[in-house]
Amino acid sequence: MRIGNLISGLLLIVAGELLFLANLGYCSWVSFYELSKWWPVLLIIFGFGILSKGRVPYLIAYLIVILSVGSVGVYAVQTDRTENNTTSTKSSISITRQQYSDVKKGHLSLDYGGGKLSVASGGTGDLLKGQFNNKPVVNNVSANLETLNVDLQPSGHAWFPAHNKIDHWQLLLSPDITWLLDIDTGAVDGNIDLTGIPLQRLNCDIGAGNINFKLGNNGTRSKLNIEAGASNVTLQIPNDTGVSILIDGALKADNLDTLGWDRIDNKYYSPNYQQAISKVDCDIDISAGNLDVQY
Repeated sequence: MRIGNLISGLLLIVAGELLFLANLGYCSWVSFYELSKWWPVLLIIFGFGILSKGRVPYLIAYLIVILSVGSVGVYAVQTDRTENNTTSTKSSISITRQQYSDVKKGHLSLDYGGGKLSVASGGTGDLLKGQFNNKPVVNNVSANLETLNVDLQPSGHAWFPAHNKIDHWQLLLSPDITWLLDIDTGAVDGNIDLTGIPLQRLNCDIGAGNINFKLGNNGTRSKLNIEAGASNVTLQIPNDTGVSILIDGALKADNLDTLGWDRIDNKYYSPNYQQAISKVDCDIDISAGNLDVQY
């Protein structure tokens, strides 16, 4: 085997291995940086090829590939675990009514890499409170006229949480202002309980996982947009709320047809939709998964 083919093939195999491990959550971009220190190994292989007149016996080439893949995998996982054991943190945020006394509406933009996510109603003294385990959180808080704008995202290497550490974010929202929520997550185990919280709009983009939405007493009209990959989504809505659900994608809504709702094409309406004082309009697109409506 030519030495150039061996090196280029080995680089592609190792890069694919690291990306695969990262997607499974066993390592993060920290491992890519640490492994970049191994570049002198390529000089050793190249020098060996020169001594062999530009060719490496196939048996030795395959042995180098097998040893490299095994060594890189073990090193990447162990490096990331060491990194996470030393950088695991707990942080929090508290935005009080006293800080922003004039706001009547809140816009929360949440960029969540993956892990466990909990959202619920909080007390009247705080507009928003949050507890964050593992990765530190970068926040940007501002007020524009009567709207509070809050952007939350993990700092550092947060696209792929390490296997032995799980990010857990817990957020409490004030029921005293109307909320617009934009949630973008990777693989998530989530419980979004918005009962009693005035809600104008919720946009949720889910990579994969299981997530439960609980609604009720959210105001006269709320809009819920859910776009998900391989996910199981549960909607819990009290039966005094008028509900419409538009189904998109390759979605199984196993129990919608058994609820006795009106159906027009791919859109379902609860029997009390026209008369209900409080309405929730849902647009749900799940590429592979299940929707369970509890009404």
